[in-house]
Amino acid sequence: MATVTFDNIFHGDSPELGKLRFNAAGFGWKAYQSEDNNPMTYSGSDLRSATWIRVARNFQLRFTMRQSDKPRVIFDGFKRDELEKVKRTLDDYFHIKLEQRDGSLKGWNWGKAEVLGNELQFQVQGKPTFELPLKNVANSNIAGKNEVALEFNPAPPSKDRNPTARVADELVEIRFYVPGKSHKAKGSDAGSGDDSETEVDEDGNEVSAAEALHTMIKDKADINAVAGESIVVFEDILVLTPRGRFSLEFFADSIRLVGKSTDYRVPYTSIHRMFLLPKIDDIHIQLVLGLDPPIRSGATRYPFLVAQWPKDEEVDAELNLTEEELAQHEGLQRKYEAPTFQVVSRVLKALTKKKVTPPGNFRNVQGINGIKANVKAVQGELYFLEKGLIFMAKQPILIDFSKTESISFSRVGGGVASAKTFDMRVVSKSDTADHVFSAIPKEEVESITLFLTSKNVKLKNEIEEVMDVDPISDEEIDDASISSDDDKGKKNKKDKGKSQRRPADDEESEDDDFQSASSDGGSPSESDSEDESGMASDASDPMIEEIKKRQEAKKNKTKGDAPKKNKDISSDEEAKPKKKKAKNEVDSEEDDD
Repeated sequence: MATVTFDNIFHGDSPELGKLRFNAAGFGWKAYQSEDNNPMTYSGSDLRSATWIRVARNFQLRFTMRQSDKPRVIFDGFKRDELEKVKRTLDDYFHIKLEQRDGSLKGWNWGKAEVLGNELQFQVQGKPTFELPLKNVANSNIAGKNEVALEFNPAPPSKDRNPTARVADELVEIRFYVPGKSHKAKGSDAGSGDDSETEVDEDGNEVSAAEALHTMIKDKADINAVAGESIVVFEDILVLTPRGRFSLEFFADSIRLVGKSTDYRVPYTSIHRMFLLPKIDDIHIQLVLGLDPPIRSGATRYPFLVAQWPKDEEVDAELNLTEEELAQHEGLQRKYEAPTFQVVSRVLKALTKKKVTPPGNFRNVQGINGIKANVKAVQGELYFLEKGLIFMAKQPILIDFSKTESISFSRVGGGVASAKTFDMRVVSKSDTADHVFSAIPKEEVESITLFLTSKNVKLKNEIEEVMDVDPISDEEIDDASISSDDDKGKKNKKDKGKSQRRPADDEESEDDDFQSASSDGGSPSESDSEDESGMASDASDPMIEEIKKRQEAKKNKTKGDAPKKNKDISSDEEAKPKKKKAKNEVDSEEDDD
């Protein structure tokens, strides 16, 4: 059987080159680097149409297939002069005419968005600019009145690509601004400005073009595709992250959050951790779901979904399952009549087959599981689990003990004796940034230390190191200060002056004036007083005296009139040095006695 081969061809979005071969039975592609593997083959009877279009990687051959699981097959890398060869091959083997399509190269961001089959096509002046497969759309929301926001699922590694390789860049969100009203005559061409009749909903309200496009995308995309009806629905649930009130609809393979303006669909396979935590107020219970990949709202990623209920809120729920379906899920019951948080967590545990983690055996001084703490300026609640920590705030933080190098207690600012709080730093084994939890009540040190020690976590208590050095008596401070020569001389002079001046009140007031005047170092008799009291001074050193003389000469030279100003001293200022000199003479006489 004759075959036609094309070399250096890409399959889909694969970065690997390969060979594309055609024969009368069908066609197949095989990568050059995987010659030992079987090629990817397709039957010629499943081929519906073929299109030739210019793309980034030269020319593209796009096949529309009859199979619903693979509606389109793409091959890139064809050269311009291979067009006639491709035409003859498709006509001879499959009797299909190759359609040539020109794309728009204007680069405009305004045009027309249409839903064609299972694709959303954006056209500029009647020519396609880009196409989006609706099967990759994870969520569609109305952002504002005239804006449709589409969120996309992350692309999993394909079979023909290395599973460890990850896509460098991915489209995660795109928004369409669709003004105007929807018209019945145009259908998907809503917002074109035609004078046809405006479409209305069941309540008689006019339908905007954005709402019409949003509804069409949700119908065609895999957003609400579920097997059968919902198992159970919980209405008006308060969700803290992302913030809002939602209805929780449980299906066989996913959970759907339906809000007023935003819907989320969370597959059970993306739920990898579940926690049930009582709040510190002892009134509410929080259910925390760890998601990978996280859900998105615009540019914000939410790796955790947090719902909250009052402890005493109860619900009566009946599951929409047959006896055979109940038997497939261990732990499910037909009817529930219990607190809401228990019913929701039990249903989730059975459907996801994941364990619901309660808080550890840690108790604070009030006997509650968690403690209040801050991360930077964010206030929250810190819970100690059996294998890690979780900080509950707007964006929760989960820390595993297995990835923790050490945990240290420290204080930042203020005296330790008067501090009422402390900080806890969690050092990671990896290169990620450390987590610092501040404003923790000081009385929780002992309970936290006992719990972390029982989990074999390496601790560094910096508080005790500071407290061991902190209690220093006044006598030790005085002894340390006396060891300095300058401080020693001043202290002895002060003590000696106090003992000799205390009997006379007038002299005591005069000494106060003297001390304030001499504290600037401008008293001419200060060095004499220190020499007569038997204390060494800097003036006794010839080198120091020479330095002082040079400084005084330089000072007089720069100021010019400084010597004249020294002579113009008031009578009160002249009296003070005289009194000090007279007093020093008395002191020296008493010492001689």
